[in-house]
Amino acid sequence: MQPILIGIATLTISLTVVMLRSGYGVFADILQNRSTNKRQLVAQQSANLELSNRLNQTYLALATSRRQARWREVMVVKIVKESDDVKSFYLVAQDYEPFPPSLPGQHILVQQTPPPDSQRVCRCYSLSDDCAAGHWRISVKKSSDQPQSTSRWLHNEIEVGDILKVRGPSGAFYLRPTAERNLVFVSAGIGISPMLPMLIEAIRRRCGSIHFYAQFRDVAHMPFADSLSDLAAKYPQIAMNIWISRFPKGVRRATRGLFFEGKFQVNELLSHDGAIDGSDYYLCGPEEWQDQIRAGLVRAGVGAEAIQYELFQQKEKPISTRDEFIQHSIHFKQSNANVRFESSHKSLLACAGQNSVSMESGCRTGACGSCAVRLLRGKVRYTREPQFPMQESEILPCVCVPESDIEVDV
Repeated sequence: MQPILIGIATLTISLTVVMLRSGYGVFADILQNRSTNKRQLVAQQSANLELSNRLNQTYLALATSRRQARWREVMVVKIVKESDDVKSFYLVAQDYEPFPPSLPGQHILVQQTPPPDSQRVCRCYSLSDDCAAGHWRISVKKSSDQPQSTSRWLHNEIEVGDILKVRGPSGAFYLRPTAERNLVFVSAGIGISPMLPMLIEAIRRRCGSIHFYAQFRDVAHMPFADSLSDLAAKYPQIAMNIWISRFPKGVRRATRGLFFEGKFQVNELLSHDGAIDGSDYYLCGPEEWQDQIRAGLVRAGVGAEAIQYELFQQKEKPISTRDEFIQHSIHFKQSNANVRFESSHKSLLACAGQNSVSMESGCRTGACGSCAVRLLRGKVRYTREPQFPMQESEILPCVCVPESDIEVDV
């Protein structure tokens, strides 16, 4: 009996050792897998960050590649009235060559022909359609009836079949690599134009939540409201918010909360999870409104680097707050013109125009980069911070004034 008990005990011990060894092996495998998974996760995160950085550098290079962009002739193949004061112009290349790639949010420069005066008149208009559409679409608000107004010219004189002279795309306002962050698009009026291609691209990408805020004056001035409603119905992941300052009386509001009465405030933009440290904000609208939104977001704790904005119009501002204005001489090298910068000049661009020196321009706010030229000698001061990233030795004459005698390559 005793040998049997000893045998059973030996077998039990052996099985226990086997089980312990087996368990240890499984446990070791789990630890190894966890360690491997952790290393793989860290490596993947590192690779994602590197890819995001490379993408951003590629995007920045594309955004600043206007030196390679050329003037081209395009045909207007379709015109659509989007609201009482906005028309969309669909453009295709007259030579049937593919358009250069664009980033969602960028713009093109349109040249008014013939020029209404001695100076060539160009204006920037955001591309308002899907970047992969194969055509270009600009959506233009008629902002003036003055003869020199490019928007008046487009609205009143351009018809289907006409040829426009354009250049681009360009601009530093575009959808950045998302890196799974939340995206918040905020527009007022015609500021919705660059937001549409951004929204379409955001739907395709891997990102966090998508929030869209559009402010309109009334139902007669709501360009693309139908398109926004269709996108909201087709893609329920979009938190769509359309605000109407003067809501029509007797109209029943949508049960899904798509339409709202009044004007949205900053607190509405911050109502989602991760609003402070996990979201990127894109703004486009009138300057004063845009400044208020930006200031409110920053006060709430949103980092300034997480707020991108577009600005194509600005109010006239004095160039200096100094009691005494010092005149400086300007030498335009290519034009071989020597002029004096006067206190009446709002910018170096304005000084060039008043002295019959031809210089390309678009936004006149430091956003589009159309007027960028090389500063050969001297120093300038900016009257507002440029939005457009400049190459080495470049200046933006539309938003700078001389601080010494200068020479520019124009």
